[in-house]
Amino acid sequence: MPIFVLRTNLSRSNIPDVLGEELTALLSKELGKPQQYIAVHIVSDQMMYFGGSSDPCALASLSSIGKINSKQNKHYSKLLFELVNKHLHISANRMFIVFQDLDAANVGWNYDTFA
Repeated sequence: MPIFVLRTNLSRSNIPDVLGEELTALLSKELGKPQQYIAVHIVSDQMMYFGGSSDPCALASLSSIGKINSKQNKHYSKLLFELVNKHLHISANRMFIVFQDLDAANVGWNYDTFA
């Protein structure tokens, strides 16, 4: 049930649909979770500043039940920064990613939780 949220000050017209598809495939492969459980939310047209500048920037979060730890997060960071830069041309020094390891009992789905 990984959730990747990407917020950016770029306009919707600058975000290709393929980005969501590629993020889903990447997260499924790297986290070892079926694509049917991956949620990607891309939020465009945000009023955002990074380092006091409104140049293209992004804030992201990756949440998952398991698979989030300091060693793996370094690997995920590299892959996610590369993919975002490939499609949105946002420099890696103008984006943060926050990683959250979620407890299965705190995630609801399909009338239940994952615990």
